[in-house]
Amino acid sequence: MILATASGLRDVVALVAGFLVAVAATFVGVRLLGVRRGWLQTVVAGVLGWVVALLVTGALLDWNWGEDSLAGFAAVLAVPLTMALLVGLDLLAPPGSLARGDRAGLVAAPRPVSGVRAKLAPISRYRELVGILRRHQLLGRVSGRRDDDEELDPAAVRLREALEEAGGVFIKLGQIAATRIDLLPADVCEELGRLQSRSAPFPADQVRTVLEAELGRPVEEVFASFDWEPLAAASIGQTHTAVLATGDEVVVKVQRPGIQVAMERDLAALGQLARLAERRTVTGRDLRVAQLADEFGRSLRSELDFTQEARATAFMHDMAVADDSPIRVPAVFAELCSRRVVVQERLHGVPLSEVGAERSLDRHALAVQLLSVNITNILERGVFHADPHPGNVMVLDDDSLAMIDFGATGRLDSIQEQAVVDMLIALVRGDAGLLRDGVERVADVGAHVSRDRLDRALARLLTDNVAPGGGVDVRALSDLIPVLGEFDISLPGDLVVLMRALVTLDGTLGVLSPGFSVVAAGKDLAKRAADEQGGDPNEMIQQALLEELPVLRRLPADVARTLALASRGSLQIRTVQAEDDDRFQRTLWNRATMAFIGAVLAVVSVIAMGLEVGPMLGGDTRLLVLLGAGGLFLGTVLMLRVAAAIVRDGTT
Repeated sequence: MILATASGLRDVVALVAGFLVAVAATFVGVRLLGVRRGWLQTVVAGVLGWVVALLVTGALLDWNWGEDSLAGFAAVLAVPLTMALLVGLDLLAPPGSLARGDRAGLVAAPRPVSGVRAKLAPISRYRELVGILRRHQLLGRVSGRRDDDEELDPAAVRLREALEEAGGVFIKLGQIAATRIDLLPADVCEELGRLQSRSAPFPADQVRTVLEAELGRPVEEVFASFDWEPLAAASIGQTHTAVLATGDEVVVKVQRPGIQVAMERDLAALGQLARLAERRTVTGRDLRVAQLADEFGRSLRSELDFTQEARATAFMHDMAVADDSPIRVPAVFAELCSRRVVVQERLHGVPLSEVGAERSLDRHALAVQLLSVNITNILERGVFHADPHPGNVMVLDDDSLAMIDFGATGRLDSIQEQAVVDMLIALVRGDAGLLRDGVERVADVGAHVSRDRLDRALARLLTDNVAPGGGVDVRALSDLIPVLGEFDISLPGDLVVLMRALVTLDGTLGVLSPGFSVVAAGKDLAKRAADEQGGDPNEMIQQALLEELPVLRRLPADVARTLALASRGSLQIRTVQAEDDDRFQRTLWNRATMAFIGAVLAVVSVIAMGLEVGPMLGGDTRLLVLLGAGGLFLGTVLMLRVAAAIVRDGTT
């Protein structure tokens, strides 16, 4: 009985050890092949490779399955066989399709330890989210049914309540979705709009704890009075009204305790889902959802540092005062601001999201003012409010507007500003060529990209986004990202954020003045700007020449140097196409060299294994046989790497 148990235990240990060796050999084979692979393809090739390796090894050992060297020989054979099968599976795919898949990241070499750790981290949050959806009956109750006499709130209300309970990141997502009246039903957008200023408040004792920790002194020493009932509660913090010892009325924004930990957890879950979508779907790759998720996360993390918000608000306030802007921005009391507290001037009014249709306002004029100020900030100063949703626009008691909550702002450099000008003018004109020029200013467009194909794709984009008034809808900017993704063109992150902000602003303008046309208003603003810049043509020409004077001064010397190089035969003209050709030739020679070395090494190794010369290493094994087996293995790996690269580069 004991002997039988020991024998069974040895069999189990041998089985587990064999399985681990098989997994390790398969992993090595995938790594040596040098291309990205998915789990399913890896498992199929690994199983088939080991089956063939065991059959070949068994035949070589006269089907003696008890031979001690069986596992070692099988492992050595399984690696190149697995590699060969992976290449063979690639050959079954339509020619060129794998190149797009590789660029999309549809396949990935397995990384067991880091992969498992990253996937396990957000699992508890997934369970919480599923529980929230079930409680609000968006996935059905746990029992899978409800009582017949039970009345449910509308789905839009339940969705808003679920997002409020989820908090943090998901409230922000709901706020962005609330502006997409082009994608979601009106009742859903209206209900999600309540997320802009409605979240569950946190208690006064926690507010006091945060305030005194950040200010370094009791609340009563700083404020003459403090209203512990929150004015508004949002996803990241809540605001209270107060009066300083100086008599100034202020609004105090206090960060939610523990929000940073909760937000990082949610961003990890969101990023994991985005990367999965980008790796496993072509649509996810075209939309570049991982990049969007990263930008979204970066924006949220910047909002957690209230000192950035305080600086941005102060900057915007100074600009508004200097320009005598019709859109007010609150002043900031910088000496009272910290990472978790912002103290700023109190403006009396209500958020746009809470203004009813019955209130008498010159809505069109206010919309034009809001658009004009934002466009001016973008094009003249390269700074913009990155989240101008209706909750961040206030309608003041005197029927004017104010912008608040500058926790998320963006900045553009001079080249990006000019690119945005081209893109906006292209929307007004419906000009695909000008839109492409704007993209080329800020993005790397490879020589392999056909301008004609890109122009046709952009023309179709503009056509698909024609607004009822005949202009192009500004939402075409958000659709631009997946179109460019099809050509492997990626815009800078700041421009991606700006496009999202412009689409959000468009939704806010629609809430302020239903039917407001951003493109039509843009035409009026452009015409007014052109009239203001009008004047004597001679003066305009002189001004243009003065701006180009540094270039004109260098022109004679540059021309003389160019002619001198040409006369000596030393003039070289390098283009993107030439660089691309050089890269192609280097790739070709590298592959040819690797394949040649692999083939020579394999042939020489086979010949060496057949020679009966050289020292013995014990038993009947010669040193040349061992070296030849290693050389054959290495040569096979080199040739299979070349074959895998050729199959997956889209040229076969």
